[in-house]
Amino acid sequence: MDLFDSPGFLVNKLAHLMAVDLEKRLKAYGVTGSQWAILALLWEQEGLSQVEIQQLLDNEGATVTGILQRMDRAGLIKREADPHDRRVQRVYLTDAGKSLKDSLIPEAEAVNSKALRGFTDDETAFFIRLIRRTLQNF
Repeated sequence: MDLFDSPGFLVNKLAHLMAVDLEKRLKAYGVTGSQWAILALLWEQEGLSQVEIQQLLDNEGATVTGILQRMDRAGLIKREADPHDRRVQRVYLTDAGKSLKDSLIPEAEAVNSKALRGFTDDETAFFIRLIRRTLQNF
């Protein structure tokens, strides 16, 4: 098997290159790639529980806890006990976390545009469908 024809190798290489590019862009805002993912989730739906975030990102609980602690210290999020179940921590954006949306989304879009440069709209849609279908296999 040729390494450079291996879907696993190629997808991993693409993900790595895109992550490095995004990390460079986010650094100017004091945000990491892991924090970006949580911010993006919360911009879509505030008040997710820590467990829901963990499941959506497919991360370990301790990993998400550490990221949220750093985001809390940085003033990007706040965690509050769920009023119906005090054991559940709900995560909300602060004004500082909300204010990053208009700056960070264009940065992420720039990385995606760079990766898909030269693709037609149909090719982009097809590529995304293939990735989603591949992910469903797992």
